[in-house]
Parts: sequence; C-alpha cells; structure tokens
Amino acid sequence: MHLTDEQLNEYLDNETTEHVEIESHLSTCDECAARLSALQTLFAEIESLPELTLSQDLAARLLTTPSLQLPRWLTLTVTLQAIAALIAIIFAIPFITQYLTPVLQTVYVPSLSDVLIEIQMYFVMWMQSIQSFQLPIISTEILTLPKEISPAMLSVSLLGIFIIWLIGNWWLLWKRPNPLT
Repeated sequence: MHLTDEQLNEYLDNETTEHVEIESHLSTCDECAARLSALQTLFAEIESLPELTLSQDLAARLLTTPSLQLPRWLTLTVTLQAIAALIAIIFAIPFITQYLTPVLQTVYVPSLSDVLIEIQMYFVMWMQSIQSFQLPIISTEILTLPKEISPAMLSVSLLGIFIIWLIGNWWLLWKRPNPLT
C-alpha cells in the first residue's frame, strides 16, 4: 500500500505523528520516494519564485469604502413610522377579532386524527376496488396462430423486421456531412 498525498504533505511539513512509519515505508518503496522527491522539488521551486507586489493596494481601497448611513432625520422618521404602525396594529386587533369571529366559527379545521382516519378510509376503499378488479376474459381462439404460420416462421420474420428497423435507424441517424457548410 502506498502513501497518500496528504501523508506526504504532512511529512514534509513535519505535522505527522507517523514520522517513523513513513520513513520506513519510503526506504522500501521507490514509487513513494519518487513522489516525495517530486513534491520537495515543487515546493523548492515555489519558494524560489520572486515576491510580487500589487500595483494597487486593495486592502486600503476595501477598508475605506464608505458604509451606507441614512441621514439622522430619515432614521428618526422611519423609527416613528414603525412605532405608529405597531400602535395601530395593537388598537386594531380587538376590532378585527370582533368581525372575524363569526367567520372563524364557521370554518371547520379537522384535527390530525381526523385527517389520518380519512386517509386510511380512502386507502381501504382503494384496496377494495383493486381487489374487485377483474381483467376481461379473452378467448384463446384470438391468441392462436393460423395453421399456415409456424412459430419458427413467425420468429424469423420478426427478427428480420427488427434487423431492417435497426439498419434503417442507423442510416437515418448516421452523421453525414452537411453540404451547406
């Protein structure tokens, strides 16, 4: 069994607890040792790259973005409107309940047990209708082949029709060069 890339990376970063096991495996496995060498070469090349500086300081631009703040008078207006709406709703609740009480009393909301009983009833009715279902009786005279056609002749004919159908579909779906392009 070979070492995973994760194990090799942890070994290179000295973050593994399996240091001894990995070293013993690397001493016996040429493939894993080659992969480790390739990773060491890659990391050395990455570290040898020159440090680049950005042409613009993005952090300064992001940190100096002005935050959206509403004017003080607008904030006060929005707060007063929210308080007025809340007070209006509190005073309107008794009137709304007075007018909606007759309507809500006529509405029947079934309980969960009523709903489950109705579902069970419909399921039982469906099962009973399935049990009483009968397929139509077909006379065997319709299903018999004429004496002139043998089952082998019918099979060969159906196979021939199927092969012709396959060839026709292949011919229709085959990609031909478009003369217009």
